[in-house]
Amino acid sequence: MDNRSQAKLYYLYMMADGDVSEHEIKLFESICKELYIETEEKNSIIKECHDIVNKEKLNCLKVLEMNAGEISIDDYSLLDLDINKYKSDVGYGFFLFEHENYVKEKTLIIWNLINLGYADGYYTIYESEVVKFLLKYWNIKDSLYEEMIDVAETILSLVNHKKWVEETMPESIKRKVKLIDIENNIKFVQDTIKTTISELE
Repeated sequence: MDNRSQAKLYYLYMMADGDVSEHEIKLFESICKELYIETEEKNSIIKECHDIVNKEKLNCLKVLEMNAGEISIDDYSLLDLDINKYKSDVGYGFFLFEHENYVKEKTLIIWNLINLGYADGYYTIYESEVVKFLLKYWNIKDSLYEEMIDVAETILSLVNHKKWVEETMPESIKRKVKLIDIENNIKFVQDTIKTTISELE
């Protein structure tokens, strides 16, 4: 998937449960920066996603099904997300192969989707359906998905604990040290899954 298609997938996904939260927007903007998508392009993508949902009356899962060929897409570029690039059964003759970078790229996309799903504190069934569709379509192992969910749950618990500390502990050196410790733990857990993805073959 090119960077623009990724960003479109992420925003359609954010709209999957009918509500785009401030936390999701903040994370989406951060991802767009990593994808080198400028503000004008980002706004164009958001508008296209609203057109897909509000005018075409389609949701993220339906668009993915169309891209996978389960429903005719009629070469409608507005809906093209280029997900076939990461399909595992690409090859020649009897030799099937998958470029190692594709394994990492598609797993990172799944991780970004899970992160966005947990951004507002609720990983909904609508978001889960989208992720599970791509897991199956891209042939990503269930064990890897479960590991990413565990990491996301851990990060969510740490974020909630950080909020609790901020709201209940009075200003003090002890409070400051506690918050730094939590932030370091969040970074450690995030780095763990990044390392796992970077080592995939």
